[in-house]
Amino acid sequence: MQWFPALRVAAITKSEDTKAKAMEEVEEGLLQLEDAFVSISKGKPFFGGEAIGFMDICFGSLVVLLKAREKFKAEKLLDESKTPSLCKWADRFLSDETVKNVVPEIDKVAEFLQELEVRAQSAASRS
Repeated sequence: MQWFPALRVAAITKSEDTKAKAMEEVEEGLLQLEDAFVSISKGKPFFGGEAIGFMDICFGSLVVLLKAREKFKAEKLLDESKTPSLCKWADRFLSDETVKNVVPEIDKVAEFLQELEVRAQSAASRS
């Protein structure tokens, strides 16, 4: 599954065709994660069961980036109609008191991602 590198491609490419293909990969990857979450969690709130575990922390670090991209691109990546369990998991994860104390604000991450995208596109156009 190469969905995260595909998300980067979608962010920096100027080709609409390349972006569309990359976003298809992202969607496929998130669908696979939905299936994995349902299988691994066995109906529990987190990948690790009743409490946040290693897998939750690993994917949780990426959820902030997904939510920030949703914000500044006005596109839905975690879509309740396609990945309902993953969306609920993300809400639970980001609402956890421990997580809230260490995760940066989505708005600030969105601003940072927007600046990174501008720089990456500028560098790509010089190549």
